Amino acid sequence: MDYRTDSFARRFKSAQPHMKTQDIQELVSLKYRDNCIHDSEYSHFIEDYLKQKLGLCVEQLHGDFGGQAWLVTDQHQNMAILVQHETGLEILGAIGSVASLIALLPLISLGWTKLRHRIFHPRLDSHEGSSVEIRRFDQNNKLIEQSIPSVEFYVLNVTLQDHAILKQKVEQLEAEISELKKRQTPAMKKSAINVRPKRKKRS
Repeated sequence: MDYRTDSFARRFKSAQPHMKTQDIQELVSLKYRDNCIHDSEYSHFIEDYLKQKLGLCVEQLHGDFGGQAWLVTDQHQNMAILVQHETGLEILGAIGSVASLIALLPLISLGWTKLRHRIFHPRLDSHEGSSVEIRRFDQNNKLIEQSIPSVEFYVLNVTLQDHAILKQKVEQLEAEISELKKRQTPAMKKSAINVRPKRKKRS
């Protein structure tokens, strides 16, 4: 295992108990690639935006996260972990917790994007959305790294995939129910005939 893979493996393992996942494959890292970000900007983001404006619970974490980390939780117990890096914010989320991804990631992304705009004043023709990097582990513990247009793009894809899976399961259940009805129809008809009340003979 190379140094980079080992570093992310330690980071993900530190996040596991807080995100309540069984394996590191159930976690995803979304990392903004920025210029130098000062500690004061992170403090402003945590205190003023996440705590004061959004009313989220933010708890400082200790562990091998590669930087200062915080557990962010909303009133519905949706969770994400934020990690402070000099080169930008990292968000750790649970892939299987679609509700948490939908509820928290876009809010965090919106606040961080506004902060970045205030600090760096990007040009209208800049392609800063491409600076979001995604990291995860496959079933063979291989580190997969990709670039995505934005955090919102990732959340949309996860939502669509989850919807497609649910739709497929519903269609499968409907097919099984239909098949069961076909098999039960003859037996039900026979049973209905046997239980018909007998007519009384006229006296």
